[in-house]
Amino acid sequence: MQVFFDKSLEKEFAKVYSKFKLIEQKSDEAYQEDLKYLTSKLQIFEPYPSIFENENFNIAAIDGSGADSLVSLNDISIHLMTAAFAADQTVFNKGTTKQLDILPPICTSPEGILRLVLLREDNSDEVWDDFLTYINYNYGEKLLDVVIRVLGNIVAEAFKLKRPNDPVPKLDTKTKIVMTAKQLNLRLYRDDIEDFSSWMVSPGSNAPRGWYDQFREILEYSLANALLKSDLKLKYLFLDGSMNMLLSPKQKQPRLASNYLLRDLCLKAIEKETCVVAVSKTTTFPFIYRIAQDLEKSLGSEKKWFVRVPTPPRESKTLNILKDRPHIPPAYGVTYLFHFSSEVPILRIDIDEKWWKEKIRSSDKKKERENELKMFQEIDWLARDVRYYGYFFDLAFAHHTTLVKFSERDVVADQLIDYFAEQGENPKMFIHPRKRLGLL
Repeated sequence: MQVFFDKSLEKEFAKVYSKFKLIEQKSDEAYQEDLKYLTSKLQIFEPYPSIFENENFNIAAIDGSGADSLVSLNDISIHLMTAAFAADQTVFNKGTTKQLDILPPICTSPEGILRLVLLREDNSDEVWDDFLTYINYNYGEKLLDVVIRVLGNIVAEAFKLKRPNDPVPKLDTKTKIVMTAKQLNLRLYRDDIEDFSSWMVSPGSNAPRGWYDQFREILEYSLANALLKSDLKLKYLFLDGSMNMLLSPKQKQPRLASNYLLRDLCLKAIEKETCVVAVSKTTTFPFIYRIAQDLEKSLGSEKKWFVRVPTPPRESKTLNILKDRPHIPPAYGVTYLFHFSSEVPILRIDIDEKWWKEKIRSSDKKKERENELKMFQEIDWLARDVRYYGYFFDLAFAHHTTLVKFSERDVVADQLIDYFAEQGENPKMFIHPRKRLGLL
């Protein structure tokens, strides 16, 4: 179909634009109220000089990519996953950074990891077995051990709030966690923690794309875990994405396997005095484009600023535009919006709530604002590379390293098919049927 020459295309443009404006108009009153609130809380700041005397520190960033359904054969699909990292030390007195010499044992190359995963549709038990084996192999721990550690921490924090004068019990087994949660009237989704497939949300076995996303996320967190387990002391560890948690209403128990690995990373990071920073390029934040336009009109395009998004129940305020987005800010996280450059849209970061309480929050609001200011001045300095100005350069490096281009995907697929052929398989069976018919 010659879409670009279809005369009806302009009518379709008009239809979607009308719906777009209707959404804006219906939400305008609520949006204006939120804009007023955000503007009142927004903090404009002066950046650090490019060159100055300051205590240097280490940073790292991780991103992942891959190719789902690299090759397929009937109900079998083979997926490619990659994860890469960049690690540097600041050199403030020279206005630059230097690359750190580190290679975690998990890595298959100096830049990161490559994995292939074979999934078979219509066999959910087999997919779950493969998934658990994959976590154990890459993360270095069984999922059950991670879940017990994370749930134990969640229940322990609830215990401190409800019984501040009592010693916190040791919560290192399923039985202790479930028993203490019941004593606190803390609702867990399921008591049978070990039966993951019965309470963790997962794609159907016939949805390889959904499983691909879960496997890929596990690989990124596994690389982060390897960095945290190393001798390297990081001040900031940047992850691509958000800290969103999937929770059932009025419950504290996350429902995704990756949620537990992320929470586990944050707990380990606190022990090493590392701040895990999850960066969202596409914020999934309603009307973020309007916020950007309106603030640019009032502040100008070059002002650097940040604002913390209110988190219920810590604050009574909930943004109107987030009433249908209960996962923003995420459970166990704190969310900020920030703007470093006119060349980059407003970005969102999530940081661990426990780290925020220990390192940022203060009963003295002036001190709290000073702590926030220092953090944003530091991470702004990490977004000064001219190639990616306004965005964290280590995260950009990790992204470009891990990205699998379409041409590279085709090369790997051809190599994989050749390998199967060398083992005596018919190579034509592993090429997509539409490609064999000349339809791709």
